Parts: sequence; C-alpha cells; structure tokens
Amino acid sequence: MPGDVVLDPATAVDSPAIRTLLARAYRTNPLMTWALPDLATRDDACAAWLGPSVDRYLAAGRVDVARLDGRVVGVAAWRLPGAVAPPDTLPSPAGVLAALVGRTRADEILTALGSAASLAPTGPAAYLNYLAVDPDLQGRAIGRSLVESGIASASDLGVGTYLGTTDPRNVPFYERLGYAEAGAVTLGPDGPVLTVLHRGQDPDSSANHMTVSP
Repeated sequence: MPGDVVLDPATAVDSPAIRTLLARAYRTNPLMTWALPDLATRDDACAAWLGPSVDRYLAAGRVDVARLDGRVVGVAAWRLPGAVAPPDTLPSPAGVLAALVGRTRADEILTALGSAASLAPTGPAAYLNYLAVDPDLQGRAIGRSLVESGIASASDLGVGTYLGTTDPRNVPFYERLGYAEAGAVTLGPDGPVLTVLHRGQDPDSSANHMTVSP
C-alpha cells in the first residue's frame, strides 16, 4: 500500500464519500449490472441503494476507510457477530431498491440474494459486506490492507470471517488472503453467480446471514 495512504475508522461524516466510492468501484460489477442495468443512471442508483446500508454499518458495524490526502479512496464494511441492531429510524435498503426498480423486481433481487443464506458459517463470524477501492488506485494493496485489518480484528474476537462476491476476478484475490470457497449460487434465472468464501474459525453455534455484497 502506498505510504501516503492511511487506514482509520470511518464516521458518519464519511457516508457521502463512501457512497460515491462504492458507486464508482461497482460500476461494472456483475451484481450491479444485473440489478441496475441502466448504465446512464447506475452510479446514482447504486449510491442510493447502498447508502442506507452504509449508514447502518456506520451506526452498528465496523467501517474502515483508506485515505489519500484526506480523501476516501477505499472502504471495508463489516458486520460483527453480536452487533447491536441499527436504529429503526434509518432508511431501508430494500425500500430504496423498490423505489428504484419497482417492488416486484426488488423482491426478485432480494430473494435471489437470500438464496445464499445456507452458505454462511454455522457459527459466529464477521461478514465483509463491502470492499471497494477507487478504480484509479486499484492494484496498490489498499484493498488487501483493509481486509487484513478486519481479519486481525475478527481474530482478536476469536471468530473467522466470510464474504460473498459476484465478480469471479475477486475470488483469487480472496484466496490469496486465506479464504476458501464454501459454495456458490446463481442469482435467479438470468443473474450472476454469487460465490461465498470463508476464512478462519467456524464454531458450531449461532447462525449468520447473507446480505448484499458485490
């Protein structure tokens, strides 16, 4: 990672920058191109859809950002086992998706994503929901540093980590970080393949669940 890039915890002030970064980084992601096919509006739609989820993670999760000259250039958002539920006053990502694509299509997308629930670890684990790096700065180990920081924190808690990705190019990256494929599902009749990967401990207690993760 470049020496002038620093990692630190995100705050609510970072929410707009994180939304913009996710939209730029996920512009050609298979999940986003399937769920939000209109390229002309995809950046705005992606930021709108994922924004409420970002705010929920900022309120009741772990969000790390990478900064370059004070600008957010990378982000990793984790759901930690046993985390307190976010406030009910926050907007619902599902509600925003329905407003963007219609209730029927939103239900199809969310049901397809939910089909991966059985591939989550059977015991407590930290879930990496979002990892994104500014497209102009990819390939400089920023993403690796963000993931490794989360892995170390999960290890301190005595739990493993897991994630899902619809971009097959990401699988070798995660495998180099010690993840192993737990399975895959195809999202609907015309959707991308969602691959779930686990790393570390998988104790036989409790249950986890999958949410949106490009």
